[in-house]
Amino acid sequence: MRMDREPAGEVLLHCLGVGPGDQLPPLSEGEWGDVIRESARQGITPLLYRRVQAPGRRAEVPPRVAERLRELAIGNAVKSLRLYRELAEVLGALRRDGIDVIVLKGAYLAEVVYGDISLRPMTDVDLLVRKRDLARVEAKLFAMGYSQREQPHTDEDYSTCQHLHPLAKPGGAPIEIHWTIESPTEPFAIDVEGLWGRARGAKIAGVDVLVLSPEDLLLHLCLHTAFHHQLVLGLRGCWDILETIRHCGRAIDWEQLQRRARRWGVEKYVCLTLHLAQQLLGADVPARALAALEPGGFEPRLIALARAEILGRTSAVSVSARFAQMWGVSRIPEKASLLMKTVFPSKKALARMYPACRDARWPYRYYAARWRDLLRQYGPSAWQMARRDENVTALVRREHERAILMDWLKSASL
Repeated sequence: MRMDREPAGEVLLHCLGVGPGDQLPPLSEGEWGDVIRESARQGITPLLYRRVQAPGRRAEVPPRVAERLRELAIGNAVKSLRLYRELAEVLGALRRDGIDVIVLKGAYLAEVVYGDISLRPMTDVDLLVRKRDLARVEAKLFAMGYSQREQPHTDEDYSTCQHLHPLAKPGGAPIEIHWTIESPTEPFAIDVEGLWGRARGAKIAGVDVLVLSPEDLLLHLCLHTAFHHQLVLGLRGCWDILETIRHCGRAIDWEQLQRRARRWGVEKYVCLTLHLAQQLLGADVPARALAALEPGGFEPRLIALARAEILGRTSAVSVSARFAQMWGVSRIPEKASLLMKTVFPSKKALARMYPACRDARWPYRYYAARWRDLLRQYGPSAWQMARRDENVTALVRREHERAILMDWLKSASL
């Protein structure tokens, strides 16, 4: 298996035992280095270490590779232990004050769903409290030595943001205190009171807390992966779905999940993420559930584009989204319109690019600067496109397809 012939993400999946065959691929030490870097980008290095440490696998991995993975895994385990020690103090203090808390995402997934806090890396902690308790929770954390880089929230902020500004101690992980799971400005009809009514008890960091129901958890993870982060979470987002389905099993009411996704207005994101978890990792998603979740007009090619977004190799060649969009447009008038917007941006857009032109006596000379910069940045690619260079043509095609996917993800409607 050659890393220059197959995207690094695909090779990583092979190394993780996803797909046919149970053997680790024959890779050189340098290629293993690429796999480790890809696992870090995807946020699943601890899972790769667990795989290569399995009985009978150690001999298949170069010693220096195994040692590097071990160092990374130990480093993540130490961070997780510190995080949970800090989390125990916070959860304990809030419980003593009679404040109900739903532990969201990573802190619940790592300990309960994955069953091993070292396997699921986290950079922060997300807690959900009732909106009426936000001020009490914020004051409590301030009293415990936490602080915010930004000014405390006002009532107006609560109408546009789903959580307080992150709170942290020096050297500690940030804690985000949520009152809902997505920004109130987004066109979703998330039933926050329903989240509380369906929540279940669990023990996190040794403290009795609440967690989302299996259906609400899956909906939240899908929305977080596909809409909030637009697939930047990579394989880790899909792996969270896989482990949640494994852990919850028959407790998941797929019909309820589908109906709730429709009421919330998040079907497209749930459908796409579940398809990805199934196709990439083999998640056990019922075919009937996937069919019911597909909104009208859903195009199967979006799944292929999303898969390529997660697993595709990054390129050092620079191609602008508008350049790619221009290439993808077939009608000449549309191409001309896009070209004019790129070469002759509005005065307001030009001022954003070159702030000095706001006060210039002759602002139009900055158009010349714009043309110079466009030529410098994209001239080589345009020349290679004109010569039908296969590599650049393929790159522009991929960027155009990526733009289609990103536009679909950013739009809350189909």
